[in-house]
Amino acid sequence: MEEKAERLSRIVNDFLNNVENVGGIYVASLDGLLVTHASKMGIDPDRVAAMIASISAVGDRVSKELLNEESTHVIVQSHNGYVIIKKNGDLVFGVLVHGIDDSSMGLVMLEFEKLLNAIKDIK
Repeated sequence: MEEKAERLSRIVNDFLNNVENVGGIYVASLDGLLVTHASKMGIDPDRVAAMIASISAVGDRVSKELLNEESTHVIVQSHNGYVIIKKNGDLVFGVLVHGIDDSSMGLVMLEFEKLLNAIKDIK
């Protein structure tokens, strides 16, 4: 079990260090408990984990009620950036993206998908 946690932590840290404009990445259980994180910001990681799990659950509920299917991701947009939230199995991932224009968002999403594929290999 420890080996999986270490590998997950390494993948998350690599993502933070190699993808431009990412201020943090947080991994939570479906019930909002922090699994791991990497951040360049001084935000309470336990609080962020709880928030991303809650937003993911609300996104799924809205999507199921209105579209009859689970959501693929939830994006919260502000004037200063985005929070991208994706569920992968029994984990929820939240990426904080700062100061990015809309055209660069696709690159972040591509790298996020690569991260999720790498995570599948360690489960």
